[in-house]
Amino acid sequence: MTDLTPAKIVEINELVEAEAHVNFFLCAPPEFSRPFPLEVKRIGSVMVSAIPESDNVTFNRILGLGVGEPATESMLDEAIAFFQNNGCKNYSAQISSLAQPAQLPEWLAARGFKPGRNWAKVYRGNEPVPAISIDLRVEKIGKDQADAYADVVIPVFGMTPAYRPLVKGSVGKPGWHHYVAFDGKKPVSAAAMYINGDVAWLGFMGTRKSYRRRGAQSALGARCGEEGLALGCKWFVAEIKEEVPETPNPSYHNSKRGEFKLGYMQRSFIHQPPEGLVKKVRRALFIAAYSLKFEWQRLMQQRKTG
Repeated sequence: MTDLTPAKIVEINELVEAEAHVNFFLCAPPEFSRPFPLEVKRIGSVMVSAIPESDNVTFNRILGLGVGEPATESMLDEAIAFFQNNGCKNYSAQISSLAQPAQLPEWLAARGFKPGRNWAKVYRGNEPVPAISIDLRVEKIGKDQADAYADVVIPVFGMTPAYRPLVKGSVGKPGWHHYVAFDGKKPVSAAAMYINGDVAWLGFMGTRKSYRRRGAQSALGARCGEEGLALGCKWFVAEIKEEVPETPNPSYHNSKRGEFKLGYMQRSFIHQPPEGLVKKVRRALFIAAYSLKFEWQRLMQQRKTG
Protein backbone atom coordinates (compact mmCIF):
# COMPACT_ATOMS: atom_id res chain seq x y z
CA MET A 1 0.00 0.00 0.00
CA THR A 2 1.14 3.55 -0.71
CA ASP A 3 2.92 5.00 2.30
CA LEU A 4 1.31 7.63 4.49
CA THR A 5 2.16 11.31 4.79
CA PRO A 6 3.71 12.37 8.13
CA ALA A 7 0.46 14.12 9.07
CA LYS A 8 -1.62 11.00 8.33
CA ILE A 9 0.77 8.79 10.32
CA VAL A 10 0.27 11.03 13.33
CA GLU A 11 -3.49 11.19 12.84
CA ILE A 12 -4.13 7.45 12.68
CA ASN A 13 -1.73 6.71 15.55
CA GLU A 14 -2.96 9.36 17.96
CA LEU A 15 -6.67 9.03 17.32
CA VAL A 16 -6.89 5.23 17.36
CA GLU A 17 -4.73 5.13 20.52
CA ALA A 18 -7.14 7.53 22.22
CA GLU A 19 -10.15 5.50 21.10
CA ALA A 20 -8.57 2.23 22.27
CA HIS A 21 -7.63 3.70 25.65
CA VAL A 22 -11.12 5.08 26.28
CA ASN A 23 -12.84 1.92 25.05
CA PHE A 24 -10.60 -0.12 27.37
CA PHE A 25 -11.92 2.01 30.25
CA LEU A 26 -15.53 1.59 29.14
CA CYS A 27 -15.11 -2.21 29.16
CA ALA A 28 -14.35 -2.23 32.89
CA PRO A 29 -16.76 -4.53 34.78
CA PRO A 30 -18.74 -3.30 37.82
CA GLU A 31 -16.52 -5.24 40.22
CA PHE A 32 -13.74 -2.83 39.25
CA SER A 33 -15.63 0.35 38.43
CA ARG A 34 -17.52 0.42 41.73
CA PRO A 35 -14.44 0.71 43.96
CA PHE A 36 -12.38 2.40 41.22
CA PRO A 37 -14.72 4.78 39.35
CA LEU A 38 -13.43 5.55 35.86
CA GLU A 39 -13.90 9.02 34.42
CA VAL A 40 -13.74 9.92 30.73
CA LYS A 41 -14.32 13.25 28.97
CA ARG A 42 -14.06 14.43 25.38
CA ILE A 43 -12.89 18.02 24.85
CA GLY A 44 -13.12 18.66 21.14
CA SER A 45 -10.81 16.08 19.57
CA VAL A 46 -9.03 15.45 22.90
CA MET A 47 -9.78 12.46 25.13
CA VAL A 48 -9.15 12.70 28.87
CA SER A 49 -9.34 9.77 31.29
CA ALA A 50 -8.82 9.20 34.99
CA ILE A 51 -9.07 6.63 37.78
CA PRO A 52 -9.09 8.94 40.82
CA GLU A 53 -8.68 6.21 43.43
CA SER A 54 -5.36 5.11 41.94
CA ASP A 55 -4.29 8.61 40.76
CA ASN A 56 -1.68 7.14 38.45
CA VAL A 57 -0.18 8.80 35.34
CA THR A 58 -0.67 5.54 33.43
CA PHE A 59 -4.44 5.94 33.60
CA ASN A 60 -4.82 9.71 34.09
CA ARG A 61 -4.05 10.82 30.56
CA ILE A 62 -4.62 13.56 28.00
CA LEU A 63 -4.64 12.05 24.51
CA GLY A 64 -4.88 13.58 21.04
CA LEU A 65 -3.97 17.10 22.14
CA GLY A 66 -3.30 19.27 19.09
CA VAL A 67 -4.02 16.55 16.51
CA GLY A 68 -7.62 16.68 15.32
CA GLU A 69 -7.57 20.45 15.72
CA PRO A 70 -5.08 23.02 17.05
CA ALA A 71 -5.08 22.98 20.84
CA THR A 72 -5.86 26.09 22.85
CA GLU A 73 -4.82 27.04 26.36
CA SER A 74 -8.46 26.95 27.43
CA MET A 75 -8.72 23.38 26.09
CA LEU A 76 -5.65 22.37 28.11
CA ASP A 77 -6.96 24.12 31.21
CA GLU A 78 -10.29 22.31 30.86
CA ALA A 79 -8.45 18.98 30.75
CA ILE A 80 -6.44 19.88 33.86
CA ALA A 81 -9.62 21.04 35.62
CA PHE A 82 -11.11 17.61 34.85
CA PHE A 83 -8.32 15.97 36.85
CA GLN A 84 -8.43 18.48 39.68
CA ASN A 85 -12.22 18.20 40.01
CA ASN A 86 -11.79 14.43 40.35
CA GLY A 87 -9.15 14.83 43.05
CA CYS A 88 -6.21 13.81 40.84
CA LYS A 89 -2.76 15.34 41.21
CA ASN A 90 -0.88 12.91 38.95
CA TYR A 91 -1.57 12.97 35.22
CA SER A 92 0.19 12.90 31.87
CA ALA A 93 -0.09 14.28 28.35
CA GLN A 94 1.25 12.61 25.23
CA ILE A 95 2.15 15.02 22.42
CA SER A 96 2.81 14.03 18.82
CA SER A 97 5.63 15.43 16.71
CA LEU A 98 3.15 17.48 14.66
CA ALA A 99 0.83 18.61 17.46
CA GLN A 100 -0.33 22.18 17.03
CA PRO A 101 0.44 24.80 18.08
CA ALA A 102 4.20 24.47 18.51
CA GLN A 103 3.93 26.21 21.91
CA LEU A 104 2.26 23.17 23.53
CA PRO A 105 5.39 22.05 25.44
CA GLU A 106 5.77 25.56 26.84
CA TRP A 107 2.11 25.62 27.91
CA LEU A 108 2.56 22.28 29.67
CA ALA A 109 5.76 23.40 31.40
CA ALA A 110 4.03 26.55 32.67
CA ARG A 111 1.40 24.30 34.28
CA GLY A 112 3.84 22.09 36.14
CA PHE A 113 4.40 19.29 33.62
CA LYS A 114 7.88 17.84 33.18
CA PRO A 115 9.24 15.78 30.25
CA GLY A 116 8.88 12.01 30.63
CA ARG A 117 10.15 9.12 28.55
CA ASN A 118 9.25 9.24 24.87
CA TRP A 119 7.30 6.62 22.93
CA ALA A 120 8.17 5.28 19.48
CA LYS A 121 5.02 5.21 17.35
CA VAL A 122 5.31 2.50 14.70
CA TYR A 123 3.07 1.44 11.84
CA ARG A 124 2.74 -0.94 8.90
CA GLY A 125 0.35 -1.26 5.96
CA ASN A 126 -1.62 -4.21 4.66
CA GLU A 127 1.31 -6.05 3.13
CA PRO A 128 1.44 -9.82 3.80
CA VAL A 129 2.62 -10.64 7.31
CA PRO A 130 5.99 -12.42 7.67
CA ALA A 131 5.58 -16.05 8.74
CA ILE A 132 6.85 -16.76 12.27
CA SER A 133 7.43 -20.26 13.62
CA ILE A 134 7.98 -20.84 17.36
CA ASP A 135 7.88 -23.73 19.84
CA LEU A 136 4.98 -22.15 21.80
CA ARG A 137 1.25 -22.49 21.07
CA VAL A 138 -0.46 -19.24 20.02
CA GLU A 139 -4.22 -19.00 20.56
CA LYS A 140 -6.88 -16.38 20.07
CA ILE A 141 -8.78 -16.33 23.35
CA GLY A 142 -12.30 -15.52 24.46
CA LYS A 143 -13.83 -14.50 27.76
CA ASP A 144 -13.39 -17.99 29.21
CA GLN A 145 -9.59 -17.57 29.00
CA ALA A 146 -9.41 -13.95 30.14
CA ASP A 147 -7.53 -14.97 33.29
CA ALA A 148 -4.76 -16.52 31.19
CA TYR A 149 -4.35 -13.17 29.42
CA ALA A 150 -4.32 -11.27 32.73
CA ASP A 151 -1.81 -13.74 34.19
CA VAL A 152 0.70 -12.38 31.66
CA VAL A 153 -0.27 -8.71 31.43
CA ILE A 154 -0.47 -8.02 35.19
CA PRO A 155 3.14 -9.00 36.07
CA VAL A 156 4.74 -7.97 32.76
CA PHE A 157 3.37 -4.43 33.03
CA GLY A 158 4.06 -4.15 36.74
CA MET A 159 0.41 -3.87 37.78
CA THR A 160 -1.02 -5.02 41.09
CA PRO A 161 -3.79 -7.67 41.14
CA ALA A 162 -6.26 -4.86 41.92
CA TYR A 163 -6.30 -4.14 38.19
CA ARG A 164 -7.08 -7.73 37.14
CA PRO A 165 -10.81 -7.09 36.45
CA LEU A 166 -9.90 -4.01 34.38
CA VAL A 167 -7.31 -5.93 32.33
CA LYS A 168 -9.79 -8.75 31.70
CA GLY A 169 -12.70 -6.45 30.94
CA SER A 170 -12.08 -5.95 27.23
CA VAL A 171 -11.66 -9.66 26.45
CA GLY A 172 -14.53 -10.77 24.25
CA LYS A 173 -15.88 -7.24 23.77
CA PRO A 174 -16.72 -5.77 20.32
CA GLY A 175 -13.69 -4.39 18.51
CA TRP A 176 -11.22 -6.27 20.70
CA HIS A 177 -9.13 -9.34 19.87
CA HIS A 178 -6.83 -11.02 22.39
CA TYR A 179 -4.06 -13.56 21.94
CA VAL A 180 -1.96 -15.66 24.29
CA ALA A 181 1.10 -17.84 23.73
CA PHE A 182 1.17 -20.96 25.91
CA ASP A 183 3.93 -23.29 27.01
CA GLY A 184 1.78 -26.34 27.61
CA LYS A 185 -0.98 -24.93 29.82
CA LYS A 186 1.08 -22.00 31.09
CA PRO A 187 0.33 -18.57 29.56
CA VAL A 188 3.67 -16.88 28.87
CA SER A 189 3.05 -14.07 26.37
CA ALA A 190 0.06 -11.92 25.41
CA ALA A 191 -1.18 -9.27 23.01
CA ALA A 192 -4.35 -7.29 22.34
CA MET A 193 -5.67 -5.73 19.14
CA TYR A 194 -8.36 -3.06 18.95
CA ILE A 195 -9.89 -2.36 15.52
CA ASN A 196 -11.46 0.99 14.70
CA GLY A 197 -12.55 1.24 11.07
CA ASP A 198 -9.64 0.12 8.90
CA VAL A 199 -6.97 0.76 11.56
CA ALA A 200 -5.78 -1.80 14.11
CA TRP A 201 -4.08 -0.73 17.35
CA LEU A 202 -1.78 -3.32 18.94
CA GLY A 203 -1.15 -3.07 22.66
CA PHE A 204 -0.57 -4.86 25.96
CA MET A 205 2.12 -6.91 24.22
CA GLY A 206 4.42 -8.57 26.71
CA THR A 207 6.24 -11.78 27.57
CA ARG A 208 7.27 -13.30 30.88
CA LYS A 209 10.96 -12.68 31.45
CA SER A 210 11.98 -16.33 31.42
CA TYR A 211 10.35 -16.82 27.99
CA ARG A 212 11.84 -13.86 26.16
CA ARG A 213 14.01 -14.30 23.06
CA ARG A 214 11.90 -17.24 21.90
CA GLY A 215 9.89 -15.33 19.29
CA ALA A 216 6.62 -15.14 21.22
CA GLN A 217 6.04 -11.43 20.61
CA SER A 218 6.87 -11.71 16.93
CA ALA A 219 4.47 -14.65 16.58
CA LEU A 220 1.68 -12.82 18.41
CA GLY A 221 2.22 -9.74 16.25
CA ALA A 222 2.02 -11.91 13.13
CA ARG A 223 -1.23 -13.49 14.35
CA CYS A 224 -2.69 -10.03 14.97
CA GLY A 225 -1.61 -9.00 11.48
CA GLU A 226 -3.11 -12.04 9.80
CA GLU A 227 -6.48 -11.66 11.49
CA GLY A 228 -6.50 -7.89 11.06
CA LEU A 229 -5.92 -8.27 7.33
CA ALA A 230 -8.73 -10.81 7.12
CA LEU A 231 -11.01 -8.26 8.80
CA GLY A 232 -10.11 -5.56 6.27
CA CYS A 233 -7.54 -3.52 8.18
CA LYS A 234 -5.34 -1.31 6.03
CA TRP A 235 -3.07 -0.02 8.77
CA PHE A 236 -1.58 -1.39 11.99
CA VAL A 237 -0.13 0.86 14.68
CA ALA A 238 1.60 0.32 18.00
CA GLU A 239 3.59 2.23 20.59
CA ILE A 240 6.87 1.17 22.15
CA LYS A 241 8.85 2.79 24.94
CA GLU A 242 11.81 4.66 23.53
CA GLU A 243 15.00 2.61 23.58
CA VAL A 244 17.82 4.35 25.40
CA PRO A 245 21.33 2.97 26.14
CA GLU A 246 20.68 2.40 29.85
CA THR A 247 17.35 0.61 29.25
CA PRO A 248 17.26 -1.30 25.94
CA ASN A 249 13.81 -2.26 24.72
CA PRO A 250 13.59 -5.57 22.81
CA SER A 251 10.04 -4.71 21.70
CA TYR A 252 11.45 -2.16 19.28
CA HIS A 253 13.50 -4.84 17.53
CA ASN A 254 10.49 -7.18 17.53
CA SER A 255 8.49 -4.54 15.69
CA LYS A 256 11.18 -4.32 13.02
CA ARG A 257 10.96 -8.06 12.48
CA GLY A 258 7.23 -7.55 11.93
CA GLU A 259 8.09 -4.97 9.24
CA PHE A 260 6.78 -2.03 11.24
CA LYS A 261 8.25 1.37 10.41
CA LEU A 262 9.05 4.13 12.86
CA GLY A 263 6.52 6.89 12.31
CA TYR A 264 7.63 9.40 14.90
CA MET A 265 8.56 9.86 18.54
CA GLN A 266 5.67 10.85 20.80
CA ARG A 267 6.71 13.12 23.67
CA SER A 268 5.37 12.45 27.14
CA PHE A 269 4.85 15.14 29.78
CA ILE A 270 4.07 14.28 33.39
CA HIS A 271 2.45 16.24 36.21
CA GLN A 272 3.44 14.48 39.42
CA PRO A 273 3.98 16.81 42.41
CA PRO A 274 5.25 15.61 45.82
CA GLU A 275 2.55 13.79 47.73
CA GLY A 276 1.76 13.80 51.45
CA LEU A 277 2.56 10.62 53.35
CA VAL A 278 -0.95 10.14 54.73
CA LYS A 279 -2.59 10.25 51.31
CA LYS A 280 0.09 8.02 49.82
CA VAL A 281 -0.35 5.37 52.52
CA ARG A 282 -4.15 5.54 52.33
CA ARG A 283 -4.11 4.93 48.58
CA ALA A 284 -1.57 2.10 48.88
CA LEU A 285 -3.69 0.35 51.52
CA PHE A 286 -6.85 0.77 49.45
CA ILE A 287 -5.24 -0.74 46.36
CA ALA A 288 -3.61 -3.50 48.44
CA ALA A 289 -6.99 -4.47 49.93
CA TYR A 290 -8.52 -4.94 46.49
CA SER A 291 -5.41 -6.72 45.27
CA LEU A 292 -5.91 -9.29 48.03
CA LYS A 293 -9.63 -9.55 47.28
CA PHE A 294 -9.22 -10.13 43.55
CA GLU A 295 -6.27 -12.48 44.01
CA TRP A 296 -8.28 -14.53 46.51
CA GLN A 297 -11.17 -14.72 44.02
CA ARG A 298 -8.75 -15.88 41.31
CA LEU A 299 -7.32 -18.61 43.51
CA MET A 300 -10.77 -19.82 44.55
CA GLN A 301 -11.85 -19.96 40.91
CA GLN A 302 -8.74 -21.95 39.99
CA ARG A 303 -9.43 -24.34 42.83
CA LYS A 304 -13.05 -24.77 41.72
CA THR A 305 -12.14 -25.51 38.12
CA GLY A 306 -9.26 -27.77 39.06
